[in-house]
Amino acid sequence: MAKSLADQVLPKSVIDGVHRTIDPYLRLRAKGGGVCSAKMRTERRQFMLMMVAELWELGYRIRKLESLSAKHVEALMAYWHEKGIVAGTLHTRLSMIKVLCDWLGKRNVVKDITAYLPAEVVRRNTVAKVSKAWDAKDVNPLEIIQLANQIDERLSVMLAMQHFFGLRVKESIELRPANAVVDGGKMLEIHEGTKGGRVRRVPIKSDQQREVIAWARQVAEAGNTKRLRWPDCTFTQAQGRFYHYVRNRLGISGKSVGVTPHGLRHGYAQRGYEDETGGLPSPIKGGAIGQIDRETHRIASITVSRALGHGRIDVTTGYYGSYGHALRQAPVSMTYKFNPLSLSVTDKPSKDEKED
Repeated sequence: MAKSLADQVLPKSVIDGVHRTIDPYLRLRAKGGGVCSAKMRTERRQFMLMMVAELWELGYRIRKLESLSAKHVEALMAYWHEKGIVAGTLHTRLSMIKVLCDWLGKRNVVKDITAYLPAEVVRRNTVAKVSKAWDAKDVNPLEIIQLANQIDERLSVMLAMQHFFGLRVKESIELRPANAVVDGGKMLEIHEGTKGGRVRRVPIKSDQQREVIAWARQVAEAGNTKRLRWPDCTFTQAQGRFYHYVRNRLGISGKSVGVTPHGLRHGYAQRGYEDETGGLPSPIKGGAIGQIDRETHRIASITVSRALGHGRIDVTTGYYGSYGHALRQAPVSMTYKFNPLSLSVTDKPSKDEKED
């Protein structure tokens, strides 16, 4: 295995010092309390070591993270910019440095990203211009869910959870349906497989959603872990099987039909926006300038963002577009039995359906 930059550049004493400094904090989420995912912990550790190693290559031979100063951050940002690192990655790296400085009580070390980079570099255009939802490519999710059920029932129910609740692939694989329904049957709580370990609740509003949950419970009950993933699989194996089935058995891929499983989440976000605005189309579908006011749009976007598990409103523009400057100022009993073949493939998603 190739050595990392840190292993090549840094003395063992410096590497050990980095580990000692960050170990007490690695499990902590950046905001809101709680514990972050194992993946995030690994990424943080790798980044901190890489950062120190790159500082050494730049001539700043700090021996402990506590020595990090404003000039070091400026040097790193300039170096990464010169290397051609894209804006999104620059934002992420600066955020990680800020988290580190918060841990160390050095909150004045990191400035806003605009202090380090030209404005044209800082701007990230994350607004969707083309819909990634399946219906935008004339791929009917309900039809695919039915087809998937003929191949493998667990595959089918995972796709149904992604479509009706906007779950990410990982979230649908790791879901334990029996423990997920909360608040008297009004909410589906997602806490395993989420991005950044953030727990979220997705509203349960339609009979179709309730039927899908009942179906998911029935399927998951057959395994020892009570998860939707196949009982004989680890998560990694289940993920591989899921994508193999989707691409090779169902023929769903960006290359073949122009959509991916993540497009189900986009479709959910778009329907969620329409539901919250009383049926008005989302910006990516043409929008409703002249019919929608700024506050209605804002509240709908907040609701959608929360259901998607994001902390910022602007993230929703990546799912259903933006109006740009146009709007600027101026418990239910779970007794349903679900038959996937009962879904009408010609039915449109019900107006009661909510967002990821």
